[in-house]
Amino acid sequence: MADVPQLVVTIDWATGAATVAVHGGLDSGTRARLAERLTWVMESRPRRLVLDLAGVADRFSEQALAIIAAARQQLPQESLLYVRSASVTVRHDLELADWSGVFISDAPADVVPVRAGHDGGHR
Repeated sequence: MADVPQLVVTIDWATGAATVAVHGGLDSGTRARLAERLTWVMESRPRRLVLDLAGVADRFSEQALAIIAAARQQLPQESLLYVRSASVTVRHDLELADWSGVFISDAPADVVPVRAGHDGGHR
């Protein structure tokens, strides 16, 4: 795809929390690079991981879900996973997947569980 923007991934650390912001396309080559960076983050065992997907176009929702699933599997059990600024499609698919321990938000102060009433403590 010639019109796919280049993948840019930024990682910010703050007191046991890692924020991974993703901007650009998620084709097979860029997904592999993103997976490598996420593995590096997971090796540091963050207490909280925030995946900020504001820069990922809706047409990459399936790939975004695969990244979220991989992060969820690699993250230590006691850690929390937040998905920030996901597209409407990704949000809907997360609700259908009914994954415990995954929270969704538009902003850092606006984090809610994917399932109403779920505390996020168990997978």
